[in-house]
Amino acid sequence: MEDWMEFTGRGITVFFILYILARILSKKLISQMTLFDFIAGITLGSMTATTFLSKETTLSKGAFGLLLFAILVLVIDYFTMKSLIIRKLVNSEPTLLMDNGRILIKNMKKVRFTIDELIAELRKNGVFRFDNVQTAILETDGSVSVLQKADYSPVTPKGLRMETTPVSFPRVVVVQGKILRKNLNASGYDETWLKEQLNHHGVTEWKDVLVVQINPDGTIYLETVNGGMKSDRKQ
Repeated sequence: MEDWMEFTGRGITVFFILYILARILSKKLISQMTLFDFIAGITLGSMTATTFLSKETTLSKGAFGLLLFAILVLVIDYFTMKSLIIRKLVNSEPTLLMDNGRILIKNMKKVRFTIDELIAELRKNGVFRFDNVQTAILETDGSVSVLQKADYSPVTPKGLRMETTPVSFPRVVVVQGKILRKNLNASGYDETWLKEQLNHHGVTEWKDVLVVQINPDGTIYLETVNGGMKSDRKQ
């Protein structure tokens, strides 16, 4: 009888510890997860089971282990928010799978993504033909974002007999003061031009920039670390 009472008490205690830690670690553990979130969730569950079922692990040690692991996850999350380099190491980067209707085989091999998987992901996005796709990107959480060509958007200019121009997507060129030169070059602009735009909006230091996005129509989206936001056309 005492064993059952101890087992029940241990189970209730571990449940509340896990619930509190899951609340602290945020909703990321139950949404679409990055690789790091997935590993963290599995490890947390495994440690909980060991604490609950193993007689060799005392409740105090198990609870301490869960608390220590949760702290490590929070510390890593903190540094991924502060550092672009660490964020890339922990969560990897989005991968371009298709561009202008062409499948990028080299990129797909790099992330071990098969044609069958690509077809399935396109169908989930309501796309059934490869030549309807302008861009397909494998996100860090494993989902695939799809941008259709202008002619095949839900309300199609083609159906209205309107002339269309090639579709492109907005490019983030600065994140937390760091210039993403590859994206900047692909957007057709250079660092000098970008600096002029920041100066135009009263921003003189890169460290003051949270994010800058250049849209296909020339719109500049700028947000600073102090919460200031501006959206303006190119000068």
